Formats: sequence, C-alpha cells, structure tokens
Amino acid sequence: MMSYHNNIFAEIVREDIDYSSLFFYILGNNLREYVVFWLLSVTVLGIPYIILKIITFGFSTGFFISAIAIQYGFKGIILILTYKFPHGIIYLPIIILCIHKGYSLTRSIYYENRDYMGTILRQSKSYLLLWLFLAVLLVLGSFLEAYVGSFLLKKTLGLIT
Repeated sequence: MMSYHNNIFAEIVREDIDYSSLFFYILGNNLREYVVFWLLSVTVLGIPYIILKIITFGFSTGFFISAIAIQYGFKGIILILTYKFPHGIIYLPIIILCIHKGYSLTRSIYYENRDYMGTILRQSKSYLLLWLFLAVLLVLGSFLEAYVGSFLLKKTLGLIT
C-alpha cells in the first residue's frame, strides 16, 4: 500500500499543475455544496441534512487523519497539515457558521412559526448579507486551496517521497 501511495505521490510531484483549472474545479464543488446546504436549510430537511453533514465530515476527516498518520508516522502529520493548512483556516469558520446559522434558520422557520412561506421570505432577506459574505470567503478559500495549498502539497510530497 505504501509503494502505491509513493508512486502516486511521485507522479504528483513530477506533473505540472494547471492552477486555474484546479481553482474552477474546486470553486464549482464548493459552491455546489454551499448552495445545496442553504437550499436544504430552508426546507424541513434542513436539520437532518446538517446532522448528516456533521457525521460524514467527522468520519471522513478522522479516517483520513488516522490512515495517513498510521501509514507515514511523523511525515504523515506534516502531510496532513500541508493538505489542510492554508484553506482550512478559511473553511473552518465557514463550516461552523453555516452549521450554526443553517440550524437557526431551519428552526426559526419550522419549529417557531406556522407561517412557513412568510417566514422563509422574511428570514431569507435577513440572511442575504451573511450568504454573500460566506460566498466571498468560499471563493477566497478555493483560491488558497487551488494555488497555495496545491503548491505547498506538491513541495511537501517532494520532500516525503
């Protein structure tokens, strides 16, 4: 398994990265996830979806960190930090705010009022500035992930392999 990873890592180090294509790919994935999250937050499925996102994020992150740390030891910890560092500083507050505000939005629409359409429109207007701010932060995080993160990861993989 380790030789397989080393072959993939060596190929990443050897190949050139098309940073602009990578940026648009990452941005597309992030914005799609962001829009789906907020659209589901204004439906009755908001809270179950938020719980599912927390569970899947925790499981996948924990599994990834454990597998890399066990496989590579101290080098794996450096690899994990490089893999998550620059953009993680931006993404973590976005995730926390989205979960908190998404839960609050769903709760205020479906559990505190019975006028669903009026509440959805009223609440959506009050969340508009937050949605725009978080979207701008998401673009910044995507930029850091595509340009800075991939460059640092490529350099770190060159040291590890």
